[in-house]
Amino acid sequence: MARRVNGNLPEEVTSFVGRRDELATAKRLLPTTRVLTLLGPGGMGKTRLSRQIGHLVSRAFPDGVWLVELADLQDPALVTLSVAETLNLRDESTAPLPRLTEFLADKRLLLVLDNCEHLIEACAALVGRIIASTPDVRVLATSREVLGIQGEQVMPVPPLTVPDTTAGEDGDALQLFIERASAANPGFQATSGNRAVLAEICRRLEGMPLALELAALRLRMFTPEQILDRLDDTIELLSAGPRTAPQRQQTIEGAIRWSYDLCTATEQALWEQLSVFAGGFDIDAAEAVCELGPASLMEPLTGLVDKSVVMLRFDGDVARYSMLEPIRQFAADRLAERGTAQQVRARHREHYRQLAMRGQTAYWTAEDVEWFRELSREHANLRAALRSGLEDEPLRTMSTVTVLRPFWEHNRFLSEGYRWLTDSLARNPERTAERAKALSSAASLAALLGDQESAARLVTECMELAAALGDTDIMAEVALDRSLLAFASSDRKRSLELGRSAIELAATHGQHAIEMDSHAFSFMAAMALEAPGRTELAERFLELTNDSGSHLLGGLALWTVGIDHWRRGELEAAAEFHGRAIEQLALFERCIWLSSAFEGLAWTVSAGGDYERAARLLGAAESLQRSTIRLAHTITATVGEKERLKVRDALGEEAFRTAFGAGASLPLEEAIDYALGRAAAEPEPVTPTPARERSPRAGTATLSETNVLTRRQKDVARLVAAGHSNKRIAADLVISVRTAETHVEHILTKLGLTSRTQLAAWAHEHNL
Repeated sequence: MARRVNGNLPEEVTSFVGRRDELATAKRLLPTTRVLTLLGPGGMGKTRLSRQIGHLVSRAFPDGVWLVELADLQDPALVTLSVAETLNLRDESTAPLPRLTEFLADKRLLLVLDNCEHLIEACAALVGRIIASTPDVRVLATSREVLGIQGEQVMPVPPLTVPDTTAGEDGDALQLFIERASAANPGFQATSGNRAVLAEICRRLEGMPLALELAALRLRMFTPEQILDRLDDTIELLSAGPRTAPQRQQTIEGAIRWSYDLCTATEQALWEQLSVFAGGFDIDAAEAVCELGPASLMEPLTGLVDKSVVMLRFDGDVARYSMLEPIRQFAADRLAERGTAQQVRARHREHYRQLAMRGQTAYWTAEDVEWFRELSREHANLRAALRSGLEDEPLRTMSTVTVLRPFWEHNRFLSEGYRWLTDSLARNPERTAERAKALSSAASLAALLGDQESAARLVTECMELAAALGDTDIMAEVALDRSLLAFASSDRKRSLELGRSAIELAATHGQHAIEMDSHAFSFMAAMALEAPGRTELAERFLELTNDSGSHLLGGLALWTVGIDHWRRGELEAAAEFHGRAIEQLALFERCIWLSSAFEGLAWTVSAGGDYERAARLLGAAESLQRSTIRLAHTITATVGEKERLKVRDALGEEAFRTAFGAGASLPLEEAIDYALGRAAAEPEPVTPTPARERSPRAGTATLSETNVLTRRQKDVARLVAAGHSNKRIAADLVISVRTAETHVEHILTKLGLTSRTQLAAWAHEHNL
């Protein structure tokens, strides 16, 4: 049973206004092209329009509409990784592009790439590869510049329609302006007396959405007439500006500058310094990075929020602040003009370096949940700090990247971490202890990614450098790297020997994180070999994590003990440990080990004879995706495939697919509740009845009866049942009318029907 993926399009906080013609044009163009680029200057509303288009056409894409936001990304090398991360794709290769195109090969989905202009070459190259290697993936891009690839359809995004006094039409611009003004000032009302002034404001701002929204905010403190007077001054000021700038670009800069000029000097200075943040910031970060002399930060920050220059939102209990990209870019330009950009970036870099360095203890202690959570929340800022650091402080930045190894490894960012490490090594060729540490971390990530050649080269250089420096502290980590590499080379016995050596060396040097990591991997190697000592490894690992208070490594330790109890047939204890592992690993947003914990519980339940529950748990594990670490997957897959076949044989093919699909369709929270027995009631599986025992038109369809149709044909059948014409079906599914007609003909032939009426009745009877 396939799980429908809806993608990741967020719900908008404010209403979407107008753009009827643009939405209709996009719906018409999407079926005719693989790449549609919404083109226009900043502030034109391309992002909001792209999301609205995505919501509008989502039914046409069974594998979802996926938004990839690129505004906060500055490194072209991370574009492919960002797309893969958005798709929740396993991070399992040092070359992510082939893995991405392989994953997309059989998908019918829409990728929305938002804000491509500053990464235009990387975006164009990626989109070109995707389109060339997949038949049914479409791309909707927003950009200030065309991608310039073959087959690209460009759709310019015009301003909103402005009031036309001759035709007596208000236009979308006035509607937006009034809506936003009413939201900003509940006491504001559009009346017959002020409507002409409001209309003139819309005309002077040329219908640009961002300029209109900024102007609407001024109605908190000005009358419409005062706004129009000041807007006239701004436009006159702009007319003396560079003649080469497009008029619309002048207008948007003028609208932002107008807000800037209304700020106090302290607010202006704060606004400029806040532009170094990527993806938002909290109050602690703002206080650490921004220097305002003797002035307090709270008053100007409150002023910027009140003026809607800075937006406030809450991430759980944490207050987060952010700026729209055109507003941030305007401030970044002012900061550069002031000549203090480098100093502010240095403070920004140091703040996030301190966050990263906390991992030296946080990773293996009770502080791990909060550390991983903060790293995930600040990922965009970390990227910005690392990027500027490689330019200005390469040696310190290499140390920062190295300390972040657990974040790269456990949070499905292996390829990104490997790239940061290799870039750092390239910029720091000096033979230092910091380079040795980076070589070791890069070697481990390469091994986990399955790149044995690179891993072997890196670990060899690390060993040679450590010997030259007389660095004995790194030898435990090197032993673990070599253990990973030996396992990847299928030398399991040597892998276990090196893993045990890493444990001893780490214990001797008081290296708690390496000692725990080495226990985890040594247990896996021992399991693969069915070697003695597995129980001792698992129990000692759990003892270490209990002492340290670690949640992530503790969850992994609980899993190993659970697996060991399962291996010995102690099913009640195994289920208890796997349940506790799921509870702890679920504390981490992207933890790669959660699916492994689900699998361990499934194997235990299967051994107890509850095959239906086991199938559901296996489905949930599949939807969470298996471990992204290839070596661990090699271990679990060997056992897991045997267990899956056992469950499938016990239930029968159809019942297994039904139960497996029910588990795979559970949202994460519900899957966790189900695994832990917290669900109020288990979802009833649809146990299929053999088709030969049914009359052709009685009751609910079996899987085999409905699966005679492809997924696309089922979509068409549903729309026929809803009474839609072929033209309407084509519009809803973003296909041509001829393709819709062909689908209907093939469906009728497959089902032995002769009319759309019969097809509609069939679809209703089979609950499509």
